[in-house]
Amino acid sequence: MSDYPASKVDVCVVGAGPHGLAFAKALLDAGHSVAVVDRETDRSGKRQTMLIQPGAIKVLDSLGVREAVEAVTHRMDGYDYYVDGDRIAVLRYADIEDSPFGYGLGAPYRVLQHAFLDELLKYPQFEIFDGAKVSALLKDAYGAMEGVLFTQDGVERTVECRLVIAADGEGSPTRDLAGISVQPAAWDYEAITFLAPRPDEWPSVLSNYRASDNRYLGLAAYSPDEVSVLWGIRSGSFDEVKAQGFDTFLERILSVEPRLAPALKRLSGWQDVRHHNFPGHIADTWVGDGVMLLGSTAHSLTTFGGQNMNLALYDAQSAARTAVRALAEQDLSAASLAAYENERRPLVENIAKFQTQAAAPDTDGSGGPAAAAVAAGLKQMFRSMALGPSAWQTPSAAPAAGAGRGPGAFDPSMIPTDIYRFDFRYDTALNWAWKKAPKNDPVMTEIGMYAWEKNVPIIGPLSGRLLWQLAKMSGAKRIFEFGSAVGFSTVWLARAVGPEGKVYYTESDPELAAKAAEFIEKAGVADRVEIMVGDAMESFRTVEGDFDLILCDIDKRLYPEVFATALPRLVSGGLFVADNIFWNGDALNGYTRDDLGRAIGETVDAMLAEESLFTTLIPLGDGLAVGYKE
Repeated sequence: MSDYPASKVDVCVVGAGPHGLAFAKALLDAGHSVAVVDRETDRSGKRQTMLIQPGAIKVLDSLGVREAVEAVTHRMDGYDYYVDGDRIAVLRYADIEDSPFGYGLGAPYRVLQHAFLDELLKYPQFEIFDGAKVSALLKDAYGAMEGVLFTQDGVERTVECRLVIAADGEGSPTRDLAGISVQPAAWDYEAITFLAPRPDEWPSVLSNYRASDNRYLGLAAYSPDEVSVLWGIRSGSFDEVKAQGFDTFLERILSVEPRLAPALKRLSGWQDVRHHNFPGHIADTWVGDGVMLLGSTAHSLTTFGGQNMNLALYDAQSAARTAVRALAEQDLSAASLAAYENERRPLVENIAKFQTQAAAPDTDGSGGPAAAAVAAGLKQMFRSMALGPSAWQTPSAAPAAGAGRGPGAFDPSMIPTDIYRFDFRYDTALNWAWKKAPKNDPVMTEIGMYAWEKNVPIIGPLSGRLLWQLAKMSGAKRIFEFGSAVGFSTVWLARAVGPEGKVYYTESDPELAAKAAEFIEKAGVADRVEIMVGDAMESFRTVEGDFDLILCDIDKRLYPEVFATALPRLVSGGLFVADNIFWNGDALNGYTRDDLGRAIGETVDAMLAEESLFTTLIPLGDGLAVGYKE
């Protein structure tokens, strides 16, 4: 501890951004003492204006600052999306059923910040330390948080606390002191921005424009007098854009939205605009023992869709609930605080994925994803943002079976993150389906019983039937199995390829391979199966040619290597199938149980990210990922 203690409180917030102050207000309202340590000393400078969605306005309202913010901000009516001059998506907050407010706000950063500070300074159990640089997080001999060490006016001081909230921005020193690393987000997207006079009768909306020859424009009428203009460019291309000349830059903007012509007359050169790149990230974890990360400290996305401050305010609300409960239980371990991250991370990752797909200009001039699909995804995202976290979280009381909204047309993982509500068990449904399936095949029944008695893992009868269908419908004639065990899947696939086809069976255990050979012979398909005993990867390399279907059901630690090695040899129109993607339910926890599950998760992510594949996750057996190669 420092010789110059500054304060002793329940919680210390590092960073005085609106979201950090929102958290502080929630904890003060719950009866806790809070100190804020902030490196700033002057909060009079102008900062960017942001779109505050109705759901985030509800957060402001719950914390008692909405009226103060609205008194000096501009109301926003909604959102428009244009493709090649046609407005193909329109969202108006007033038209959204159950929206907490029928409008958004164009709110300057400083307005939000001062609205919270004005309220916080009314609390006797609140303190703020300006011009303070944090240098260490202090812990006791058992690893429990003891406080924050910082330097202010050249003096080293300490705030003693049990919980530290890191809300100090993208390059957070506090996050580094907590030993938390980040994963960079890759955006093929940078921006040139500026403010321009608002044209007459310009609507109070956020507008995005996509043009088919790789032009992207965003406009936000955040105030009665100005519009904020954002021109999207590919990463690393700013020098190229500058070399083309400032007049060319303006002409390209006008080619997308000619109504801006009067507003652009005030611009005389590159000194009147700003270039932005987006070194985004998502932290590896958002909590540690006695530490929680909020807002851009935990996740930093692009400006596309105006999400960052809204997400940060929702973080503050969620983190405050978790913190109040953890303080009451006197358990501030990472495990106790993880409820906050579990609630918030899925949504942030979905929005990051959406931005990757929808925001970046393409390099081939195609104009980005299909316009209708993007429009549907944007409508879904903005509807959910308008409604706030209640649109994404599972209700505490489950609704009737089959209730809930379906996924957005743009992306099955699009917001809301939880869409299925059933009140029956997964295993019960699978057993029902198994009982309904025909059982008149004595060979498959014998293989299945042998596997059950000897505890040999097989793909299962329902998944086997699906494999046969997939192979039959795709017209597969050459199939390679990575891991064939007792030959259950082999027989299904061999029957599907017919007498003209070939299935390559692989197994490292000679005894198991010998038993499989018996079953394959008994099934009458031995002439179309080549049994390869030994390392499956080596066997694959010895076989020449490409394949119509590749099944990955090998040692799970090898899944990433199999995918990377096999995909180039999958024909166009072929299928890559990976089994066990649920990993006995561990997928729901992020594949945290073992190295095998983590390898499966890495492969699933790679399949979904691979542009040449259209991948579907099928909840059958222990889960299948089926990728169609285009």
